[in-house]
Formats: sequence, structure tokens, C-alpha cells
Amino acid sequence: MDPGVQGRESFVPALAYITDITQALNASVTFSEVPAYSAGELLSFRVSKPYGMYEINNKVSTILSISSNIAVMDINTLGYSAFIYPVSGNNTPPITVPAGSGIIPASVPATINIMDTFDTLRPS
Repeated sequence: MDPGVQGRESFVPALAYITDITQALNASVTFSEVPAYSAGELLSFRVSKPYGMYEINNKVSTILSISSNIAVMDINTLGYSAFIYPVSGNNTPPITVPAGSGIIPASVPATINIMDTFDTLRPS
């Protein structure tokens, strides 16, 4: 293997698709797959209006704990509107990215800048 690329297979874009967010003192976020996140990591939310809970859009929160595809976050969503899946429409899916990430606008599916591929190391 080329020494210039050795180890890169361990790094992945850290974007994760959200399937649910609870209204709670410490919100639980459910992802469509097990994300490459760990406790203590800062995440930024991208949730468009059709999914409800728009108040969380662009907020940054710390992961308190994570188990499988559910992360408990250090963000109080009790006063936020409910998270819902729209019945129809071509909507930008709700996602999280590491807090330093920059989403490339209007990309479908959502993508992140190349530098963000080094934000999160996938656990072995």
C-alpha cells in the first residue's frame, strides 16, 4: 500500500441520517445506521422545516452517550416542536455532522467538504 494513503480506509465522512429526535431534557437522536460517533463529540444538526423540530437546525450539542444507532445529546428539546417525517415531497433529509463540518449547499444526497472526512475515526 502506498504510504501516503495508509490508514485512510479507517476514516469516513461523518455524516449521519436522523430518523427521530425526542422532545426531552437530553434529546435522544436515532440514526438510520450506526454512526461513527463517540461520546464527547460535538455534533451539528441540519433539519429542514418539513421534518418539524426546526429549532434544532444548526445547533451544536455534545454526545453524552451513544449505543448502537441512538445518541443521547446535551441539548434540551422540551420546548421544540415535534420531529416528524413529512408524508411526501422532495425534502432534504435531516442529518448530523461533526460541529466543525461544512455541508455543501443544495447537494442531494447531502455531502460534506473533503476535509471533514478526517473529523471522525470509525471504531474498529
